[in-house]
Amino acid sequence: MTDHDPLAYEVTYSLRLNEIAATTAEVVLHPDEVRPIDIEVTGPCPACGGATVHIEPVEFVRGAASDGALDIEVICACAFSHEDAPDGKTGCGRSWRLTVEWDGA
Repeated sequence: MTDHDPLAYEVTYSLRLNEIAATTAEVVLHPDEVRPIDIEVTGPCPACGGATVHIEPVEFVRGAASDGALDIEVICACAFSHEDAPDGKTGCGRSWRLTVEWDGA
């Protein structure tokens, strides 16, 4: 998706959005893939197509094991206004989940 679809704001979740995001999201572990502190997810919203960025802290997972996986809920944070959005709120309201895995040393 490269164009923005001006969907009306709706707080909703669907498995279809998970499937789309799994093929379009870019995931980067910071500072590295061995001992991540944050996971950065960027890419188009699988519903409206607006560019979105999500940072998920994972530092609390590090003490449990050197390798791990985390299910992340990403909520559209595109810079576009959507009809029926709460005052001052951007994004289309849709959310999706990604599972991020890493192997520690």
